[in-house]
Amino acid sequence: MQFQIGARVVHPVYGIGIVKSYSKQTIVGDKEYEYYEVAIGRGTVWVPIDEQGAVALRGVAPKRTLDECRKLLKSQPLPLEKNYHLRQLEIANRLKTKLLPELCEIVRDLRARHRQTPLGATENNLLRKISKAICDEWAAIDDVTPQTAIAEFESLLQEST
Repeated sequence: MQFQIGARVVHPVYGIGIVKSYSKQTIVGDKEYEYYEVAIGRGTVWVPIDEQGAVALRGVAPKRTLDECRKLLKSQPLPLEKNYHLRQLEIANRLKTKLLPELCEIVRDLRARHRQTPLGATENNLLRKISKAICDEWAAIDDVTPQTAIAEFESLLQEST
């Protein structure tokens, strides 16, 4: 079992949750399936564990990660590819890790690009979703309200050049 009952985890779609249970169940024939029951907000998500033991969840980042994120958000943005399609591939590749520091870098770089030229609808939506995910996890890590996390996050982004 990768996560203990009560562990705070991050689901790539639904966000921050708490592992409520771990189950094995035979559903079809002799095949046994494993999954985590995760409470997210007012709902529950059943997250399957594949045959190799991989799961879509990851643990909430350790508190020390916030120091790295603070530095990244204030640092010089990296230029993004000018070609829209190549830029989408670049961002998709950077999103694969789904780790908090990498998400902060993507937001920093997209915000810098937005200051130069307006983002399209797809990039604006992505920027909003990633920013929300970062702030939700930030609040959970730092044990602050989401509003406090958003305020610090936005303040740090204003410092990037």
